[in-house]
Amino acid sequence: MTTPDKLSNITTAGFRFFGFRNIPDQDIEQNWGDFFRIFKTFEPIDIVVEKEKYHLRANQMIFVGPGRFIDLSNLRVGRGYLLCFTAAFYERSVEDSATLHSPVFFGERPVLYHDSCFGEQVFNQQITIRLGRARMQGDYIFDLVAHHCVESLLLDVYHEVSAGDQIPQPKHTTDIGLVNHFSMLIHKHCREYTAVQFYADQLHVTARKLTDICLSMTGKTAKSMILSVLVQQAVRYIKHTNLSISQISYEMGFNDESNFRNFVKKQTGHIPRALRES
Repeated sequence: MTTPDKLSNITTAGFRFFGFRNIPDQDIEQNWGDFFRIFKTFEPIDIVVEKEKYHLRANQMIFVGPGRFIDLSNLRVGRGYLLCFTAAFYERSVEDSATLHSPVFFGERPVLYHDSCFGEQVFNQQITIRLGRARMQGDYIFDLVAHHCVESLLLDVYHEVSAGDQIPQPKHTTDIGLVNHFSMLIHKHCREYTAVQFYADQLHVTARKLTDICLSMTGKTAKSMILSVLVQQAVRYIKHTNLSISQISYEMGFNDESNFRNFVKKQTGHIPRALRES
């Protein structure tokens, strides 16, 4: 069987896949702050996230959202894989957004998930070999296969984590943690609530403080983050469903279709029909 040591790295726009022992020096230093990261282990290893040590057993995965610093220097002594991807690479539907912006990646602490049936041989067959073959078939095929591989790793843990449907409230929330929780809440509630005050109340901060922290961490106001997610979801409905514009406006929480059309035009520069036809 091919081992992680002998597999070549895969790096494309928005997607990276490495064996632990093959991570390039520049990537160890860069730390991929904008990437979602999944670590898959085949033997016990310690991973440090935000200065907190996590002990992973064999056949475990740990899911780490963007913005969290990871000390990657210890990975080269272990056996396993690191899979990284951006939101732009993965998000192709409303369901994709819900999976990414959930407690899987934006909980109080990184999620550890164990699957004894998903060992090294199965992982290589279902993920590693498929990615290697797809890479030789061109960018379009590779993107489809890579998306499916990521999805297969996420779905089980997503359903398990979201079964409780409760977002944990940390006792001591860092700024990045607060923004992560805010992002998760937006994806869950933006169709019903677009007022900053609603989210500030959920996060136990003032609306002004939430906006100040968002500006500091992302360069965007809290309101612009809410509207950005809302328009992203609307555009996905327009481009990837057969619903009428009237039906989509209702799904997105608009009582009047003309208001929805004006919102989409203001946020994207295009009317809904033009987006559908593009």
